[in-house]
Amino acid sequence: PGYRRPDKMFDNDSSKNLFGRIGTEIGPVSAGLFGLSGEQKSVAIGNAGTENGGRDTDKRVVGLDLSGDVGGKTYWYAQYLWNSWDGFLDADPGEEFRWGGGFAGVDYIPNERWAFSVLYNYADAGDLADTDTIYEGIDINSFSVTASYYFMRNVKGVLELNYDFLDQSDKEGEFWTGHLNKE
Repeated sequence: PGYRRPDKMFDNDSSKNLFGRIGTEIGPVSAGLFGLSGEQKSVAIGNAGTENGGRDTDKRVVGLDLSGDVGGKTYWYAQYLWNSWDGFLDADPGEEFRWGGGFAGVDYIPNERWAFSVLYNYADAGDLADTDTIYEGIDINSFSVTASYYFMRNVKGVLELNYDFLDQSDKEGEFWTGHLNKE
C-alpha cells in the first residue's frame, strides 16, 4: 500500500510538493482552507494509465475542512478537495483534468470503551471519466457505519458495514477500468 506499492503509482518522481493549511475557530466550528501545488509525471498512452510518461505535469489541490463537537461526546467533520492536473495524460497533453471529492462523518464516543461512527464518501472522477485509465476508479459514493470496542488502549474490535451506491461499471474499452465491481 501507499508509497511501497511496487508500481510506484503513489509517488513516482523526486519532485517536491508545497502544502499549506490555514485554520481558525468560528464559534463552535473549526474551519480550514488548504492547498497543494506540485508536479507529477504524466501518464503514458496505453496500459490503462499504469505506466509513467516522460513529462512533468503541474497539479493543484484546493480544499476546505470543517469540524466541531456537540456536547463533548459527538464529533462531526467534513472535507472537500478540488483537483486540477494539467496535461496529465500523454494522450491529450493540452487538456486540464479536474476532479473532486470529499467526505462527511460523525463520531459518537459515549465512554472510554465504545466508539460509533458514520461516514459518507464521495468523489467524482470528473474529466478523468471515460479516459480508459485506472483514474476512472476515483469515482466513489459510499456510506459506512462502524462500531469499535476497545479491549485495551491498543487492542480493539471493529464491526463495519459499508454500502456502495455506485453500480458496477459496464464500460467497454481496451482496458476494463472504472468502478469494477459493486463493493
